[in-house]
Amino acid sequence: MSSTCTQIKRMKGRVVKYVMLFYVVIIFIFVRLNFAANGDADEFIKTSLRIIPSSGGVDSKGAGAIVFFIILCEGKPKDNQGGKDASAITRQLRQAAVMLKSAAALSSSVLRFLVVADSEKLFKQFVDLTSSWPEKYKSRLVFEYRDVWYPADREDMRFMFRVCATERLFLPDMFPSLDAAIYIDTDLVFLRPPEQLWQEFHKFNDVQLAAMAPCLYHYGSRKNKVPFYGKTGLNAGIMHMNITRMKKFPGRGWTAANLKVFDNYKKKIKLADQDILNILFHKNADLVYELGCEWNYRIFQCSQGYNMCPNAAANGVSILHGNAMAFVSGAEMKLQAIFEAWEQHQLGSPLDHLLASLQRGLKAVTTNHQQSKCAQISNIDSILTKELQKHVLTL
Repeated sequence: MSSTCTQIKRMKGRVVKYVMLFYVVIIFIFVRLNFAANGDADEFIKTSLRIIPSSGGVDSKGAGAIVFFIILCEGKPKDNQGGKDASAITRQLRQAAVMLKSAAALSSSVLRFLVVADSEKLFKQFVDLTSSWPEKYKSRLVFEYRDVWYPADREDMRFMFRVCATERLFLPDMFPSLDAAIYIDTDLVFLRPPEQLWQEFHKFNDVQLAAMAPCLYHYGSRKNKVPFYGKTGLNAGIMHMNITRMKKFPGRGWTAANLKVFDNYKKKIKLADQDILNILFHKNADLVYELGCEWNYRIFQCSQGYNMCPNAAANGVSILHGNAMAFVSGAEMKLQAIFEAWEQHQLGSPLDHLLASLQRGLKAVTTNHQQSKCAQISNIDSILTKELQKHVLTL
């Protein structure tokens, strides 16, 4: 009797397995017949099975995403903050549109932008920059909004250098559940996939908690009156932030350390958060990873009569940074030519067409004798396009 029961149970088990297999085959055929024509079958299956690509280093909301911090403020600048043009929100949004476009065009990952802004209206303007994009590129970006925040009794820091420039110092407090993210200025143009910038996190040693590129200008000059990291200081336009480690900053923590620097040096600080970070890492040099200068190439690195970034000469520029209004002022047309070619590029058009447009624009600056100190460097066109060219050749 027991033998018969056992056989019946086994038969039932086989029947259940065959029924389940039958349903799986039916679902698979249904998906293929209904989605294969438009190429969505694989995506449907991946979504159904919750298969998420791994990029590491983010919290549960951003699993599989590369995470960036963006800060946008429309507050009125003071007289010593570079004037209306330097803080104009229209300029910031124009530059941000190109930054987003270059990131999406070169990326194959989900890019998550945590946007800290002083109004929800401004955040919506930022998101709307992508509203006319093809869905293929629009779907690569995810946006989240967070109000500007400063510690109690520290609102005076909000108006240093540029409105909200110091906000990045408090990001670890604002996003305590986040493991890691990269702060970026809005005036950047990616010339290399954002994934490769994220991979710099993997080069950190066991104690490093942040990464920035060398300044190569200003620090060590008569204009500077504060201690700074290394030989030339650091530029804060791009900053990798291992928030998990920042929360364990020696002493009383990351925020307390930054506030102490501010209190001790506020009469000498000119570049706000950048000066504060330089003073902090001057005293804690072992905690910062030095990002290659090719990841933050700026006007001052080519306008002094020679190229100040050997890595860019060897391999090309990875990210072009248009600080000092280099993308829009007409004062440095080699860099502005790169920005304008990206601005005119239509997403979905072949990137080799973009590359050709960049090369024509750069050549025209020289041929037409347009204003450019960087044009004095004989191989500047190659420096500015080499990385993008390498990427195009791999497509």
